[in-house]
Amino acid sequence: MRWYTNDLTYILPNQIFVFGSNTQGRHGKGSALFAKQKCGAIYGQPHGIQGNSYALCTKDLTKYVHPSVSKDNIIEQIIELYKFIEKNADKDFYIAYKGEGINLNGFSPKEMAQMFLEAFKLSNVNIMNLRNLVFHKTFYDLIIQLNKS
Repeated sequence: MRWYTNDLTYILPNQIFVFGSNTQGRHGKGSALFAKQKCGAIYGQPHGIQGNSYALCTKDLTKYVHPSVSKDNIIEQIIELYKFIEKNADKDFYIAYKGEGINLNGFSPKEMAQMFLEAFKLSNVNIMNLRNLVFHKTFYDLIIQLNKS
């Protein structure tokens, strides 16, 4: 695992931007909008690889109470992501989540970090094999802190 510090403004051909999406794949705000405008995210596609982006469906626009997608569902998607990352060692995967602020999906940064950590434990993917996984520094620090407690 590695980390980055600044907000991303572009993605190189060997990089994949991992962002939170909604069930309709609208990609209209936040990191999803960046993914659509700069990374090839496809309008209407709520999850998986698309261009130089990878969507995790974390929000259901048909529900008015958030968070609207279950933690278990998100963890399952993150496990799929880890397996995909492991099979694509020639690409770097930049995770959009940060360890501060708010998420449009209704989960706190701590809750999102816990889901990424839980997915590691359930995935049977060796974290040391994921040298191409790149978290924002604040999110990386949160995951490390949660892993110690």
